Amino acid sequence: MRESFEECSTTIRDAFRCQSEGLFKLPLAIILLLLLPIISFAFAFLATVFDLLESTSSSFLHDDTHVPTFYVPKHRYPKWYHIFLLVTLAVVFGGIHCSGWNFSFSTYAEQKLWRIASLAVTIIPIATFPIAVLSYLETRVSPSIEAFVNGTVVVILVLCALAYVSARLVLLGLALSLLRHLPPTAFIAIDWTKFYPHIL
Repeated sequence: MRESFEECSTTIRDAFRCQSEGLFKLPLAIILLLLLPIISFAFAFLATVFDLLESTSSSFLHDDTHVPTFYVPKHRYPKWYHIFLLVTLAVVFGGIHCSGWNFSFSTYAEQKLWRIASLAVTIIPIATFPIAVLSYLETRVSPSIEAFVNGTVVVILVLCALAYVSARLVLLGLALSLLRHLPPTAFIAIDWTKFYPHIL
């Protein structure tokens, strides 16, 4: 999977450099690159389930009476899968906030602020990941500019992290401030028994 990821990243990098063979593979590479976090999340989830089901994967004895407080089993999948998982969870978290795009807000400014912050929380993880990967591939191609590329990437990642944290704080502040003016539909009591499946 790592080889296919590097091939997709190289294809995208070649397309941005306007090399002819990269332009034809660009749509497929972008689709595969966007699906790789979902595929890796599924793979890591299944690997975790199989590790927990095996009796040899745990690091404590079978006759122990409790599990340590911060116990985490040792997994067999590589460390770089954690990056894919974090990106996937961050994008899902931002997508949940984007679902409130057309909700009712007290003011027009709050609505625009919610939309901008939710887009930032969704897009920033997607944008920072290819920057890091392309810089990694660029330093492998030409090690002479490694210090410059690493410095530039660190600055970009720090700015993106500050923007991400700011957008999260704006969303938290807006969620709390919107409690002051709830729409009338928020006070309607829902009869949940209507939604239960009734056989008879």
